[in-house]
Amino acid sequence: MLVTPPAAEVRRVRRILSVHQDGTPRETRGEVLYRAWRSCRGWGADIEAELMHDRFDAGVEERSAAADLVRITPARFEMGGAATDGYIYHGEEPAHPVELKPFLLGRLPVTNALYRRWNARHDPDGDPELPVTGVTWYDAVMFCRWLGLRLPTEAEWEYAARGDRAADPGPAELPAYAWYAENAAGRLRPAGRLRPNGFGLHDMQGSVWEWCQDTYHPDFYASAPLHAPLSETGGEAPGAHRVCRGGSFHGFHDMCRTSLRYHEPADYWASDLGFRCAKDAPSSAHPNGRSRHAP
Repeated sequence: MLVTPPAAEVRRVRRILSVHQDGTPRETRGEVLYRAWRSCRGWGADIEAELMHDRFDAGVEERSAAADLVRITPARFEMGGAATDGYIYHGEEPAHPVELKPFLLGRLPVTNALYRRWNARHDPDGDPELPVTGVTWYDAVMFCRWLGLRLPTEAEWEYAARGDRAADPGPAELPAYAWYAENAAGRLRPAGRLRPNGFGLHDMQGSVWEWCQDTYHPDFYASAPLHAPLSETGGEAPGAHRVCRGGSFHGFHDMCRTSLRYHEPADYWASDLGFRCAKDAPSSAHPNGRSRHAP
């Protein structure tokens, strides 16, 4: 049920979401923006559209093209790990079937160059080609919202990271695809310099951990739904953790497994934690009136 907000609260949220006359934002803290956005959504679509327009929705079509999204085909796959894989941690079992609709995912993790278009003060001296780091889950969510996009779900991330392979690259192959402890020499490397996976995605393993949309629950796999699973239960509770995936340049090869589930508090940030953007695949009308997904 929609709530009629107090006028003073609307003014407060409007100020948080507004921009100065020169176009620079009044507020850049991801959690503050996220809370304001959540308030808007609770007040109804009309109020949300009005309050989000200047900072987020004006010009979003042009901005979203900068994310360089790759179309990932629809799939049914076995999500999760099993003891026979050689490594297994709590939260990865049981392996279970998942069906996904087509979706779009960033070819690269979000880089400093792209993120500075949103927040010019974030690591201004950092290499523009490096994946952006030092971002909380809230920061990642609101940057994606600014592009008209979203974070990938955990299931989408895992399927895309596999790159249409039956198994992860072995120890001899992994250096061709991932920057990790054995080959990164302790430093972050520019995005997109290694071989892409079968979907054309770079750096899905290693480089930086990547935030996902889901709230982390260690036992979620035991009751996860078949179709497009997403865990958000308790995501707004104090101390709730959000999923991050993929390993990093600090981690060893077993941390780069596509089934490995990691997690951090939503307000956490680190020098090896970033993200990439996702979007539902667009659809178009079929001539006979049925819906089909656009190529």
